Amino acid sequence: MKDILKAIVFIGLFAIPFLPIYVESSYFFPYITGKNFAFRIIIEIAFAAWVLLALYDKQYRPRFSWLLSGFGALIVVMFAADLFGEYPLKSIWSNYERMDGFVTLAHLFLYFVVLSSSITTQKVWNYLFHTSLAIALVVAVYGLMQQAGLAGPAGGRVESWLGNAAYMAIYMLFHIFIAFYLFVRAKMNWQGLSYALLAGLFVFTLLLTGTRGTFLGFLGGSFVTVAYIAIFGAKYPQFRKYAAAGFVGLTLLAAGFFVVKDSTFVQSSPSLSRIANIDIASDLTIRGVIWGMALEGVKERPVLGWGQSGFSYVFNKQYEPALWGQEAWFDRVHNIFLDWLIAGGVLGLLAYLSIFGAAFYYLFWQPLRTPKESHTFNVLERGVIIGLLSGYFVHNLVVFDNIVSYIFFVIILALIHSRVSTPWTKVQNCKIDEKMIVQFATPIIILVTAGIIYLVNVPAMTAAGDIIDALRKPSVSEKIVEFQQALDRGSFGRQEIVEQLAQSALVAIRQPEVTTEDKKAIVNLAESELIKMTKDKPGDARLHIFLASFYNSFGTPETLEKAREQAAIARELSPNKQSIITEQAVIELQAGNIEKGRDFLKEAYLLDTNNHEALVLYATSLVSLGEVDEAKSLIGTDNFRHFATNDYAVSTVEQSGDYNWLVELLKERIIANPQDLSSRVSLAAAYVELGDKTAAVSTLEEAIALFPQYQDSFQCFIGNIKVGKDPNEGCQ
Repeated sequence: MKDILKAIVFIGLFAIPFLPIYVESSYFFPYITGKNFAFRIIIEIAFAAWVLLALYDKQYRPRFSWLLSGFGALIVVMFAADLFGEYPLKSIWSNYERMDGFVTLAHLFLYFVVLSSSITTQKVWNYLFHTSLAIALVVAVYGLMQQAGLAGPAGGRVESWLGNAAYMAIYMLFHIFIAFYLFVRAKMNWQGLSYALLAGLFVFTLLLTGTRGTFLGFLGGSFVTVAYIAIFGAKYPQFRKYAAAGFVGLTLLAAGFFVVKDSTFVQSSPSLSRIANIDIASDLTIRGVIWGMALEGVKERPVLGWGQSGFSYVFNKQYEPALWGQEAWFDRVHNIFLDWLIAGGVLGLLAYLSIFGAAFYYLFWQPLRTPKESHTFNVLERGVIIGLLSGYFVHNLVVFDNIVSYIFFVIILALIHSRVSTPWTKVQNCKIDEKMIVQFATPIIILVTAGIIYLVNVPAMTAAGDIIDALRKPSVSEKIVEFQQALDRGSFGRQEIVEQLAQSALVAIRQPEVTTEDKKAIVNLAESELIKMTKDKPGDARLHIFLASFYNSFGTPETLEKAREQAAIARELSPNKQSIITEQAVIELQAGNIEKGRDFLKEAYLLDTNNHEALVLYATSLVSLGEVDEAKSLIGTDNFRHFATNDYAVSTVEQSGDYNWLVELLKERIIANPQDLSSRVSLAAAYVELGDKTAAVSTLEEAIALFPQYQDSFQCFIGNIKVGKDPNEGCQ
C-alpha cells in the first residue's frame, strides 16, 4: 500500500513541471485554464495520497521551518481577507483569465507541503530539476521556432506554450538559475558545460520575450549571485574566479547591449528593441500612477484589504484621467507587493514578505551566525538561490504572478524548507494503528478527495468548454443551448460567460440570415443575465458600462434610456474614467442630443487635455453643431494629424460641407499614409466640389502612378471631370 501511495505522490510531483507545455484548446483562455485545472487536480490527488503515506510512514510527515510558518500565515490572512473582501466569490475563485484567488493559493500551499515533505534528498531534487530543465529546453526551442516562423508567424515576442511573453520570461528566469544551481554542484566536465549552455540558451530566449522587468531581474539576480560567491566563497577559489569572470561578463553584456542598442538588428526586433529602449523613468510613469491609486485604496482598507482580485474596484474608484491611453480595466497593480497590500492589507503583505524574510534568514543570516558548513546549503548553492530570489523580487516590482511562476517559486521554497526544516517531535513519534488507516482514514480521504475534485474543478472545466463550443456553433439556436448549459454549470466563470453571450447577441442581430425568433431569444437571454450579474456583483463599473453599451447598440428610444441609466451608474462608480463619459456622449449622440453629447465629450477632454482621442471626439461634436472655428482652434497644429486620421472626424467635416478644410484633412491623411487609396479618391472628389478640376485630375493621375491596377477606372473619372460630368458616370 505504501508503495502505491508513494508512486502516486511522486508521479504527481514530477508531472507538475510538464504543465508549461500543456495547452487546452477546447477551453476558454486555453493557455491559462488547462494548466490551472490540471495543477489543481494533480495536487488534490497527490495531497490525498501523501496524507495516507504520512500516516503510514513518519519520514513523510511535515517538519517545521519559518518558511512553513510564513506560508501558513499567508493562507490564514488571505482567507479572512477574501472572505471579508469587496466580492468574496471572485476573491476565492477568481475567473478564467487569471485563475488565481484563494483556491489557487491553497493548492500552492498543499503543493509546498507535499513537495517539501516527500523530496528530502539531493538525488531526488536533482531528478526533479533535470526533468524541469528538459521541459524548459523544449519550451525554449519551440519559442525560438515561433520567432523564426517555423511554428506560426515570424517575429514578435516569444511566448511558446505560455501564451504571454511575460509569463515565458519568468519561466526562463527560474530555469536560468536552476541551471546555475546544478552547474555549481557539477564537476567541471561535459555536464557542467551542458548546464552553462542551457543557461545561455535560456538567457537568449528571455531576451527574445522582450520583457524588460524580467531582464532587469536576471541582471540584478546574476550580479547578486556572483557578488555573494566572490565575497563569501573563500573555500571555492575556482568558483571565485568564475564569479569574478561572471561579474565582468555581465558588465560587458550590459555595456555591449547598450552600445548596439541603436543598431538595425536590435531595433528591427520587437523583442530586443523593447529591452534596448528601456527608460526606467518614463516606463514607470504609468506604473507610478497606478501604484498611487493602489495606495489610495489601501487607505480605505488598510488591515485586510479588498480581497484577491479586488483591485478592479480600487482602479475604477480612484481612476486617474492620465491613464486614458492604457487598457480600460486593470485588475492588477502590476507590482506584486502592492497587489498583496491591496488584496490582504498590511497583514497580507507582511505575511507574504515573511516568506522572503524566512528564506533570507536561512540563506544569508543564519550562515553568517554559524559560518561552519552544515548539512543545508554550501556557499555556492546559497549564492545561486539568493540570486534567483533577488531576480524574482525585481521582476515582481513591475509584473504579477501566474500559475507557472507561482509553481517554481514554491519549488524553490520547498527546496529550502526540505534542507533547513526540523522535525516536530510529537508529529514524528505519533503512532497510528494500521487498521485505522485502512478501515477509517482511507475511505474517508478517497471520498472527500473525489468530492473536492468534482466540486472545485468539474463545473468550471465543463463551462470553459461550453463557451468555446458556443462560439464555434454555426447557428444562433445552437449557441443559445451551449451558453445556457454553461450558465447552468454554476461555475466561477459566469461573468465571462455572460460577456461572451452578450457579444454573440450583438453579432446575431446584425446578421440578416438569423431569424427574428432567434435574435429575440439570444438578446433576451443576454439582457437578463447581464442584469442578474449587476445585481449579484454590485459596484462593478465594468458590468454597468458593458450593459449600457449593449443597450446602446439597439438604438431605440427604450434601449437608449436604459443605456443612459446604466452609464450613469457606471459613472457614479468611476467618476473620472473618460471611456465611461465617452459612452455617455455616444448614447446622447445616438439619441439625437448633440449638445448634451458635446458637453460629455468636453468633460472627458478637460479631465486630461493631453488626451488627443477625447479632443478629436469633442472637436468633431463641435463641427456637428456648426462651431467649426472653435473646433479648429481647439485642434490647432499639434493635434491636426490626430483629427485628420480619424474617420469619424473627417466624415463629419465632409457632411458639414466645408470642402476647403476637408481638402487639408485629406492631404494630411495621405502624408500619414501614402498608400491610402480611398483618401486620394476622396481628395479628388473634394476638389470637384470646389470646382478645381485641375487639382482633381492631378490627384487622380498621382493615384494612377501609385496604383496602376485602377488605371481604367481613374481614367474614366478624369474624362468625366474634364467634361463636367458626374465623375462616377459610366465608370466601374
